[in-house]
Amino acid sequence: MKDDPQLFWFGCVLVILSVCLLLSLVRTKTSLPVVPSEAAIAADLTALQQQCLRLREALHQQKTQLNEDFQDATFAQLQTLLTNYPSACKMAQAKPDLPARNLVALFTPLENLLQTWSIEPIGTAWERVPFHPQLHQPDTDDIAPEEPVYIRFVGYRHSDRILCPAKVSRTLPGGVGDKG
Repeated sequence: MKDDPQLFWFGCVLVILSVCLLLSLVRTKTSLPVVPSEAAIAADLTALQQQCLRLREALHQQKTQLNEDFQDATFAQLQTLLTNYPSACKMAQAKPDLPARNLVALFTPLENLLQTWSIEPIGTAWERVPFHPQLHQPDTDDIAPEEPVYIRFVGYRHSDRILCPAKVSRTLPGGVGDKG
């Protein structure tokens, strides 16, 4: 059996396979990720929790700041109206015969604010238009689409979204307008 060439080559192949196996085990051991200790995991968890708390606080502060900025910008746009409105109310109470057109200029800041926010009116007051169920809120349920109506109170939209529909009627206040 000593001189059998097949055993010799079998032994060589066996040795080579053993060396390859050992080398692959050594490589596998060195490429395995290092498992962190429980203390390292706890420290990482604590750091992540603290970072989460800091981010929540920053988000809360940002929300507060954005709200304050929004209020300041809105107040700046409405300041003229808000400043003059109480005086105008007193003037209207003291002088009931005062023409309303003198008060119309007070509402310019409100119109400017709506333009800034890209909010568009749906129609104009007392305008005669065909009834459109998506844009108008009728005062009675029997108004048919495309039937002529008057806009009693203007509605508003932002892009394709209806914020509030215009309130419409077949007639204007005081019986002005057609009933059919």
